[in-house]
Amino acid sequence: MAVKPHFRQAGRDILLVSATPAGDADLADAQAEFGSSEYAKEILGELWGYPPSLDLKKEAALHKFLAEAASEGLIESAHDCSDGGIAVTLAECGFELGVGAKVELQAGELPAEMVVFAEDATRVVISCDPRKTERIKQSGVEYGLSAEVIGRTAPENLEISANGQKAVGAEVSELKQLWERALPEMLHVESREHLVPEILQKS
Repeated sequence: MAVKPHFRQAGRDILLVSATPAGDADLADAQAEFGSSEYAKEILGELWGYPPSLDLKKEAALHKFLAEAASEGLIESAHDCSDGGIAVTLAECGFELGVGAKVELQAGELPAEMVVFAEDATRVVISCDPRKTERIKQSGVEYGLSAEVIGRTAPENLEISANGQKAVGAEVSELKQLWERALPEMLHVESREHLVPEILQKS
């Protein structure tokens, strides 16, 4: 059964499936890995440390888990966490049908920004019928993965909190507009020499 990346409707459980439970990362490693994130580059204007490590066995386990869950009809959507971390993933999940989410993340000792925008490897956000949540969590354990309920899909708005503090709050439609304009605006500020081959500039 094919599973698409976008949320289908409000009232569905949202789970973060990962190799490590949220908030359990070592502070020093988390800080070093955060230095290679889009947040560090674009918001802080700096790069440092090293990229998140990838455990191939855990990554393989995640893919096997997803294939089994999809074949059994347990999940309605699945979206990997990559550039921009879980905040961008949740926003992108809502763009197709305008479905929002209300999510609470546990940051532990980590700053909220590191939990919301970190780009740790081997993580996928899935949504499902709440009646299937426990089976999904059990399946995660069988594959040595953490499958944590982090919130529910909701109409229109995306709200993300970390340790009880609101970190993100916006309408999905507004976020989609910003997302759609990002590439054209980036290309607009680049010089012509970088964007257009010399032969075309002379034509």
